[in-house]
Amino acid sequence: MSVIEKWMNDPTVSRYEDEHGNKYGIRVLGRGENLFFQENDKALVCVIDAVHSVVFEKSIKNWEGEKRMSKGERSRVSELIMKYYKKAINENVTLSS
Repeated sequence: MSVIEKWMNDPTVSRYEDEHGNKYGIRVLGRGENLFFQENDKALVCVIDAVHSVVFEKSIKNWEGEKRMSKGERSRVSELIMKYYKKAINENVTLSS
């Protein structure tokens, strides 16, 4: 089992469901340098600075096991990460490109 698979089933991950039935999970990892994010059956880990509430957009590169994301997909995923980071962790989060 990969680390991503472990987090996909971990009960300590904050879980949300939107009005369309899509399921999301989000959790700060380690010492606040990485973030786990899940959308339905896809997941990724990106780089953050939890102390300063910053998500580094350039670190959002691909879903686990898939090829690089398009710019449009990265933008869509960045917006979702920001939305659920605000709900679960800190509403004052910023996105750094």
